[in-house]
Amino acid sequence: MNYNILLDSEETQKIMLKYNLALDLLETQLNMLIKEFEFKNKYNPVEHIKSRLKSEKSAIEKLKRKGYELSINNLNLHIHDMIGVRIVCSFISDVYDIVKIIKNSKQFKIKSEKDYIENPKDTGYISYHMIVLVPIYFDDNIEYVEAEIQIRTVAMDFWASLDHKIQYKFPKNIPKEVKEELFNCSLVIQALDKKMYELNQNVRNYD
Repeated sequence: MNYNILLDSEETQKIMLKYNLALDLLETQLNMLIKEFEFKNKYNPVEHIKSRLKSEKSAIEKLKRKGYELSINNLNLHIHDMIGVRIVCSFISDVYDIVKIIKNSKQFKIKSEKDYIENPKDTGYISYHMIVLVPIYFDDNIEYVEAEIQIRTVAMDFWASLDHKIQYKFPKNIPKEVKEELFNCSLVIQALDKKMYELNQNVRNYD
């Protein structure tokens, strides 16, 4: 299918509407779950939440980069991060509290998850990823829409932001010394997160 035809097609616009509805629902449900957790525990584990919806143009360009034929079917099959939500927490324990909240919720189905905190990527990337299926009502039917949720600490988010800038600066090959320094920074981040968690536990013991 031609790029412009796919971009402007009614089917593509229908897909985008579904993603918009799913994102609205996901944001609402996550906020409700976090507020419920805060009420029960007298503590809010979240520093901030960011969300974004990939544009149809970006999604089609990603299909092209991956070498897939431009079609509605491939948009549905191969683009898993149209909806992206990032939940940033203070401490590692908060990250796993949020994971537990999402897993225990009946609002979503968990399609997959990857714990890059226990098992960091070779680059040093650390975070917790979940792909959830968000139920929406469309044309009198229930449909499940994919959404990616990333959960990480403030320190992990800082590292990921730097990594993103470096990837943008060197889109093809990152110099070896830059890779090594970035990886070393990840080790420092991991050690810092551990120390901050231990310090927080000590402070809570005074209470």
